[in-house]
Amino acid sequence: MREIFIKSKTADNHHRKNLSIVEVINQDGMVARAEKRYSYYVSEQNPFKDPEQMKNWMNLQSQTYQKKDRHVSIRKTFDAKTGMGQMVYRVIGSFYVVQDLHLFAVVFMHSIKFDMLSGKPPVGGLFEPPSSLAA
Repeated sequence: MREIFIKSKTADNHHRKNLSIVEVINQDGMVARAEKRYSYYVSEQNPFKDPEQMKNWMNLQSQTYQKKDRHVSIRKTFDAKTGMGQMVYRVIGSFYVVQDLHLFAVVFMHSIKFDMLSGKPPVGGLFEPPSSLAA
């Protein structure tokens, strides 16, 4: 059996967007749960008056801007008592978007969490969708 729960939320001011996808698979005595979360925060940096202004700014940035590396982390755990294994992969970073002489800075965080358990899931709803996804 396979179940998928999807929730998308955009803040009232349209500066923040969150997307959550939870997939639960129960097959051949194994229960797996994958939770994917994508978060974006957008802010306008500088509305430019003409294309030449933007081009000058971009040239200046390419010469002086210190590029920030993306932060990546991976964590693996295994609990021998419960037989549950878990892996969490997270990326945090930023980038710029240009649209109609408007420059936007976008900060993002993507995370994927995998849980795996052999046998039946324990009582207590370990593999139920998080309350943030409950409709």
